[in-house]
Amino acid sequence: MLFTSARALFALLFLVPALFIFEAKSTAFSANKLPVGVLLAIFLSAVTGPGIGDAAYVKSIQLLGGPLAVTISYTYIFFTELIAFLLGVEKVTQRALLGSIVAFIGVVVAVAAKNSHVKLEGVAYALVAAVNWGLATVLIRYAREYLDPVALSIVRLSIVVVVMLLASFLLKEELSVNRGFFVAALVTGVLGWGVGMALFIYSIYSIGASTTAIATALTPILSQITSRLIARERVSLRLLLGALVVGAGIAISNMH
Repeated sequence: MLFTSARALFALLFLVPALFIFEAKSTAFSANKLPVGVLLAIFLSAVTGPGIGDAAYVKSIQLLGGPLAVTISYTYIFFTELIAFLLGVEKVTQRALLGSIVAFIGVVVAVAAKNSHVKLEGVAYALVAAVNWGLATVLIRYAREYLDPVALSIVRLSIVVVVMLLASFLLKEELSVNRGFFVAALVTGVLGWGVGMALFIYSIYSIGASTTAIATALTPILSQITSRLIARERVSLRLLLGALVVGAGIAISNMH
């Protein structure tokens, strides 16, 4: 939780100057007040997504190992579509549903491992992550008419800093804070939440929550490919095949 708060803080240090450099206009920084419903949606999207969702995801990786945790957690694609449908935010078309299924198969092909140890607690954490990510993704849609992607990222990350710091204090979290902690928080905060969150929100505004969720199925695959390239390891045929299948799913979901 403290690490999550640190990541959000570093992301803010990157995004706040960017807001003024690019002169992004937002009602969040004007005299106009956001509707209470929109404020609640923004607050919940921050707490459920980068907060509870990411914390549960990390815990599931610790209990299940990366491959199985990723596979289960990325069912968030389907939870996004279900929640969007239930809230009446988006219509889930047959094309989008088919694209989701194909993309998820691609994730399974690329990252699933036969030797993963299944622990019910770990599965539960992964499902908690999936549900929270799905909810957070849909809730972002409610802010589209009020905040630009950079401004919304700043508001959400500010909430994450405060909430996760408070949670860390109340739960008396034990964590070793060293140079590695700050380097990891800086890099993942700026790239993952500084650049990544703003682009993620922009995508939701532009093409919708469901289609954006499908596109993010490439994330666990690309992270593995990048890690192997940095480590100068050969990228396996399984990873490449999975990437192609996910790409096919994304293409299907965007067909007109």
